Amino acid sequence: MSKKNNILQILSLSYPILTHIAISQSEFKLALLVLGIIAGLFILNQSKQPEKTPNFFFDLALWIGLIIFAIYIIFVDAIYVALYLPPVLMLSFFIFNFAKSLLPGQEALLTKIARVIFHDDGPETAIYTRQVTWLWTCFLILILVETVAISLFAPIEVWSLFTNVLNYLFMCLLFIVEYIYRQFRFGYRYNIFYYLRGLSQVSLKQFL
Repeated sequence: MSKKNNILQILSLSYPILTHIAISQSEFKLALLVLGIIAGLFILNQSKQPEKTPNFFFDLALWIGLIIFAIYIIFVDAIYVALYLPPVLMLSFFIFNFAKSLLPGQEALLTKIARVIFHDDGPETAIYTRQVTWLWTCFLILILVETVAISLFAPIEVWSLFTNVLNYLFMCLLFIVEYIYRQFRFGYRYNIFYYLRGLSQVSLKQFL
């Protein structure tokens, strides 16, 4: 992995907390600067990638992002749009990719991850991981609705607290609860750190 990719990953992971700190101090320009640096590095990284086959669902997610952007322009002070939009686009991207994997004849996203990363392709696992894919899809939709609603009806500091801090804690809580249930149901011998290491190997290009 190149040094540029390492920097991009570190900035991407730290973006939510850096943004929340900046917003809580009313340093909106600093928050936008962090966003601009990450976006610039991402574009440079993508420019080095070979040509890829067009993805209908990815394009659809971009169109929906543009529609949401237009709604923000109409109903929200335009100065905040650049801060409000990235979480919405990110959630929309993952929702569409989770949802499309649940279409008839498609392998559920988490089923594919279990098969490729954890080498677990049993029929019971396939059924369970498809159900968990449904769970995460519905959960992400709720998070998206909450994010948009708070951005429209609450102060930006409240929005930032939920979007950049609490929502990630909610995701961690769901992951831990589901892991505990999975351990109880299937009696896996691997601990949570094994699964975290496995998930760290997941490539979006490979699974989306």
